[in-house]
Amino acid sequence: MIRDVLGKAPAPSAEAMARARAALLVQARAESAAIRTGAVASPWRRRGAAVRTRPAGRRHRRGARWWHWSLAGLGVSAAVATALIVPAILTPATVSGGPDRGGVDSIPATVPIGDGDDAGTVLRLVAANARLDPAVEIRPGQFIYRVVAEGSLSVIGDVEGPGPVARVWVVRRHEMWYTVEGLRSARLRITEGVSRTPLTPADAEVARELGYDLTAPPKVEEYGPAPDYQPPADCASCPAVRDPGEVYRPTPAYLASLPTDPARLLDTLREAVGSQNKHSADQQVFTTVLDLLREAVPIMSPEVRAALYRAVALIPGVERVDGPVDLAGRQGVAIGRDGESTEDETRREELVFDTAGRELLGFRTVQIRKARGVPAGTVTADAVPTYAIVDRVGEVR
Repeated sequence: MIRDVLGKAPAPSAEAMARARAALLVQARAESAAIRTGAVASPWRRRGAAVRTRPAGRRHRRGARWWHWSLAGLGVSAAVATALIVPAILTPATVSGGPDRGGVDSIPATVPIGDGDDAGTVLRLVAANARLDPAVEIRPGQFIYRVVAEGSLSVIGDVEGPGPVARVWVVRRHEMWYTVEGLRSARLRITEGVSRTPLTPADAEVARELGYDLTAPPKVEEYGPAPDYQPPADCASCPAVRDPGEVYRPTPAYLASLPTDPARLLDTLREAVGSQNKHSADQQVFTTVLDLLREAVPIMSPEVRAALYRAVALIPGVERVDGPVDLAGRQGVAIGRDGESTEDETRREELVFDTAGRELLGFRTVQIRKARGVPAGTVTADAVPTYAIVDRVGEVR
């Protein structure tokens, strides 16, 4: 994601990167264990923070597992800590040939997150890496070019009755050029039907029987500047048009004004979001954080981005999904929150990080209860965004 616009950042050595990552992960695990055993008290325990590791099919009890982060406590020098900044141009490497000058034996430069690392450990490690990223430089008059590969599960057929249904994974490409101030869309290009893949041979057969064309060519649609944002139709208390400085259409100045203390940031977001629909305040603020990470990353400082990750761990119901997950063919670690247990809330929204905790790969939506012919545990949508800074609308990179 954000590392796609940091290609000019200096590349650290594999040895320095390995030392720094190993130190971060070891420290995160040690402090997580200390909090679980009660040796160290979480400063936010009284706020009811709930970060969990969730095995498939069963739940764990909630418990606060967050802590204060300090690089100084690691004994990692500034030079080595800088090695945590890994630009998009780098590929995973391995330190080989025995101990290096720092006395560290052969360690993968991309230290994997373990299956036993809970949500707090993962989010803490990701936040530490995010804080050390350089800020993205954007000149006046430039635009953000965002490309999102979006996949979604299309269920065709008699989804409410006994008739046959076909499940087809459909991918579309979403390109947007938008302004830095208020993230206003200047141009939108959507390529529908980049690919259509039945989940099983049986789904392919049913799709053909229902007349669904699995080989239809992609369709490209273009849109000009978007009108001013309008609030949800069921929100009687919302203003007709939101000011660009609000959380829904942030400006660089607004994002820079946000507190970087995670507890204060969460309070600020709760106040900004308010109570606007049927969802709980916790679900609303979780969705708002995901929206900020989808849209506003290029104009967000590393400190605010790190604080957002840490604030996620303070939202009740946040959990880690056990084991590795797949996001568009890449293996990652998922942190998510179930939607409320209502008839029409059958999904869990997830952030997916790479297995070293160095970057946010994208987002997934997972079915948590069977509905409309889709079994629980099925991935129903995913999104993998990339960004670039361009000089004009229509320029691609």
